[in-house]
Amino acid sequence: MLLELTIVIIGALFIVLLAHLIISKSIHLSKHFNLSGTFVGMTILSIGTSLPEIMTHVIGSLQIIKNPQLLPGISALVIGTNIGSDIFQQHFILGIIAIIGGVYLAKKDLFPLMGGLLGGAVLLLLVGLNGSISRLEGLLLVIIYIIYLIYLKYHANFTRTKDLKKQNHISAKKQLTKKEIASTTTILTFAFIAMAIVTNHVLKFSTVLLENLNISASFFGIIVIGVAAALPELTTALVALHKKRHQMSVGVLIGSNITNPTFALGIGAAISTYLVPKAVIIYDLPIKIIGAIIILVLLLRFKKLKKEEGAIMLGIFILYLILRMIFFPVDI
Repeated sequence: MLLELTIVIIGALFIVLLAHLIISKSIHLSKHFNLSGTFVGMTILSIGTSLPEIMTHVIGSLQIIKNPQLLPGISALVIGTNIGSDIFQQHFILGIIAIIGGVYLAKKDLFPLMGGLLGGAVLLLLVGLNGSISRLEGLLLVIIYIIYLIYLKYHANFTRTKDLKKQNHISAKKQLTKKEIASTTTILTFAFIAMAIVTNHVLKFSTVLLENLNISASFFGIIVIGVAAALPELTTALVALHKKRHQMSVGVLIGSNITNPTFALGIGAAISTYLVPKAVIIYDLPIKIIGAIIILVLLLRFKKLKKEEGAIMLGIFILYLILRMIFFPVDI
């Protein structure tokens, strides 16, 4: 027991170090290409930090194909992990960020980003209403995610062009040589891979610590693996905040909340299909959607989420877990 706990702690610390490296290199690239911190967080960082969830879906789906009898249990576990990670990020981590440094989205980014956050959750709810997600529906989720990224790229190019007109030119200090771009990209790639590997080990030993708990597969995925899977987003967002990259910090959390229910879950469903527990449809996803609407309303009203709004988000997360434990302790 002590060995597993030690490995989990060391793994979490190593993830923090990797997050420092990833943020530093991403800042270099964003300066070179004159990309906003929000766009970098929504794309490079959100996909990279979602690797644990993506790998969980791929590995789980391959196990389902190998042994179809595992379909109900593994489906509940990986979907619970996905939704649990998202709700933890959306309410707990974003709430912490709001309390520590505030959450702010530029007006031009508010609806594209929050629209993607809400749209991803609503889309997943719709395709899962019948209790399953087919291969075709999984592929559809992936395609919609790719279209959304193309839209984001257009949106970023449009706003960047407007900014360039004001700046007239990009500072030469921001420019990287081709060799520096290649080396930075290589370092980022290996850092993301290392983060995924370390996080998987953290998940593995976290599972060992709590394997004797008598709870459902989806709830186990939500409160244990889902929270652990969100470690990259947590550390990356906190490091970005420490480096005064507030937009990047918010971007990685919102981006991951779009990547997970569409791209990550879509890939898994496209491989094997999934069975969706009713608790996810009638409780988890509606809570995620309602929470996203609350965040949007707060941002529209106050422009910035501060300590008070952060406390509200933390309260929503705690209440969500308590009610989940009371009313949905098993998969139905």
